Amino acid sequence: MSANNYILINQDNFEISINDAETGTSFGKPQKARNLENAIEIAQKIEKENVIEYGIAFTQSKIYKKKIKEKIHLYIDGTNLLAGLIDIFGYGNVPNFKSVMQDFKKLFKFDTICFYASYTPSTPKNLKNVKIKKQIKEELIFFNEVPNTPNVFFYKGYRSPTSGKEKGVDVHLAVDLVKDAFMKKFDTGIIVSGDADLAYSVEIVRKLKYKVYSLFIPNRFSIAIAYQSSLAKVIDYKDIFSKKYKSSNKLKGLNLKIVKKILVRNRTR
Repeated sequence: MSANNYILINQDNFEISINDAETGTSFGKPQKARNLENAIEIAQKIEKENVIEYGIAFTQSKIYKKKIKEKIHLYIDGTNLLAGLIDIFGYGNVPNFKSVMQDFKKLFKFDTICFYASYTPSTPKNLKNVKIKKQIKEELIFFNEVPNTPNVFFYKGYRSPTSGKEKGVDVHLAVDLVKDAFMKKFDTGIIVSGDADLAYSVEIVRKLKYKVYSLFIPNRFSIAIAYQSSLAKVIDYKDIFSKKYKSSNKLKGLNLKIVKKILVRNRTR
């Protein structure tokens, strides 16, 4: 055994070996200790009994841990999404929830869906109104499919009995997004909504050092949300959205140049 050597203690498995200082190869079979303290005692004993030029060194094993799967939560403003789909496809032609989610998954591999929506009340007055009656039917078809989807949390809001307006949905979505970030329930959050009021919750979550992506259908695009997001995308569901909007005025004044500029900017943030 060369005197050009050192004693090496592995702090993971408590093995003690005598190694060549130039090549790193060990002499003989390593000794096994009970713990680190015992390993140091054995190393000191070897050092007394042998010519050890470079003393005692410590190392750790190269353990390759299994990659932990990233947790990605999708937060959907269901009422906003359905309203946009009805505007594009019309009553009776809206794609089902499962189909829309399959298209969303082509962009992001989320594992949990948090869905927020409210049903229009089936009052005698509402049922007399043809448009509201169609709305009620569309909601029943689209929303009722959601709870049957795996890994879904469905928050059902309510409608004001006087104005009929939705209450509690966007607030719950915003609070849950921030709360789940604080509780470290996800690594990346994805928001599906065109409601600009949610932009502040996205900003807060990003300040907590989490990634937040925004996913839009073209007639429910929010510049405010897109600007605050780590990444923003407008989805073209089965190439139907672009065909529907190519020669129409349904974009409601949306400046596509501004949209493109924001999307490119967010890709680098």
